[in-house]
Amino acid sequence: MKTLKLSGFALLLMSLFSCTKSANTIDQNQQAVRSSNNNNTPSPQLDVDPSLVVNFNPTPGVVGQEVTVTGTFTGAAIPTCGMLQLDQMQNGSWVNVAQVNVSATVNSVVYKFTPTVAGTAAYEFRIHYVAQNCRGFNPTFSSNFFLDVIEACHGLSLTGKVVKAEASTSGNYFFTVQYTVNTCTVQYNHLKTQGGLTAFSTDVVDLTAGYEKWQVGNSSHPNTIIKWEESAPLNPNTKTYSVTFSKPWSGTGPVQLTGDWSVHADLNGVDAGTATFPAIYYQ
Repeated sequence: MKTLKLSGFALLLMSLFSCTKSANTIDQNQQAVRSSNNNNTPSPQLDVDPSLVVNFNPTPGVVGQEVTVTGTFTGAAIPTCGMLQLDQMQNGSWVNVAQVNVSATVNSVVYKFTPTVAGTAAYEFRIHYVAQNCRGFNPTFSSNFFLDVIEACHGLSLTGKVVKAEASTSGNYFFTVQYTVNTCTVQYNHLKTQGGLTAFSTDVVDLTAGYEKWQVGNSSHPNTIIKWEESAPLNPNTKTYSVTFSKPWSGTGPVQLTGDWSVHADLNGVDAGTATFPAIYYQ
C-alpha cells in the first residue's frame, strides 16, 4: 500500500511539472512571436523638404528692361499639391510678390518686373513652399537669390569726372579724378584703360590698385601716363578707376587736369571695341 501511494504521488508531481513547463513554453513562444511582430513593424515615413530654386531671365538684368523671375522645384522630390510663394526683399522686409497653387501640371511661380537700380545683388528674392495639407512634404524656404543689374548701354563706354579739389600747399591743389568703364555686352578677354595727367602734375598718390605709371615729354615738367589692364570680365560689367594728384592752381578760372583717355577691349587679339573720353577741365 505504501509503495502504491508513493507511485501515485510521484505521478501527480510529474503531471504538475509537465503542465507548468508546457504553459511556460507557450508563454515564451507567444512573447517571441510578439517581439518578432514588433521588429517587423515599419517605421513611419518622414516628410521631405523639397528643393527650391529661383531663376532670372535675363541675368544680369538691365535697367529699364523687364526681367522674368521664376521660382520652381528642383531635384526628384516634387510635390503636386500645396502652394508656392515668391518673396522679394523690399526696404528690409520680405514682401510676397506672386503665388500659385501647386498641381501635377503647375510647379513654378512667375513674376515680372523692370529694374530701376543698377549694381551687384541689386535685388533679392526667395521662394517659399507652403505644404498646407500636402502629405509627404514639409513647408520650406529656399536660400536667398540675388540679381545683378547693369546700366543700359549699347557697347563699350568711358566716363570721367572730378570728385575732389582741395587746397594743399601754397599755389597747389590736390585733385581726384575718376574714370568709369562700362563693358555692357562686349565679349573680351583683355581690357586696357589708359590716359595721362597734364604737365606739372606731381605727387600722384592713391591710385586704384593694379595700375602702371610712367612719365613722358619734357624732363622738367613731364606728363604722367597711367594704365590699368584687366584679363577677366568686369562684374557687373563696370569698374571705376581713381587717381589723386597735386597740381598748381590759383583757385579761379579753368585748369586742365587730364588729357584724352580711352578704353580698349579685344578678344584673343581681335579688336572688340574702343571708347574715349575728352580732357577734363576744372574751375
